[in-house]
Amino acid sequence: MKNRGFETSFNIAYCGIICALISIIMFAAVIPSTAYALAAVSGVLVWSVSGQINRKWAFMTYVAASALTLFLTPEPEAKTFFILIFGYYPLLRESAQKIKIRILRAAVKLAVFNAAAVTAYFAVIFLFGVSAKDFLDGLEGFGKYAVYVFWAMGNAAFFFYDFSLKYVMYAYFRWIKPKLNKKIR
Repeated sequence: MKNRGFETSFNIAYCGIICALISIIMFAAVIPSTAYALAAVSGVLVWSVSGQINRKWAFMTYVAASALTLFLTPEPEAKTFFILIFGYYPLLRESAQKIKIRILRAAVKLAVFNAAAVTAYFAVIFLFGVSAKDFLDGLEGFGKYAVYVFWAMGNAAFFFYDFSLKYVMYAYFRWIKPKLNKKIR
């Protein structure tokens, strides 16, 4: 018979630790050029709750981590992209993987990403006062096509992220979760 009190205590502690790690990682986004990468890594940590406990606890962890990120992360792009894209995407990916037709699955993922990316773009501009020009910093050489180059790079990075999640999840279930469960018992 399982000890219900221990299980609940473990779940709360695990989710609290994940939220604290996400807060620390997201605070490090003040380092230039790390906003997107750190938001993506933080999303994987949210997903680890789903892998260790379940999706309900993972979603609650995402909500708590989003609130902490909103107030503690000084970098507006990092917090916006964590909250609107990377924080929940690994959880959503699990559901999207159930779509049998590959092209439809890819189209759904891409539609979700692009809708969230456009929302995040406008949120950063209007809520945090970041100029549209700051997003395109370094792409001036592309002239009027800079927005399209930025968007294409974002979609390519998203596909790489989605592809990488498959192997991160495999590694978690294969090596990390068994060791963690062994330590817990």
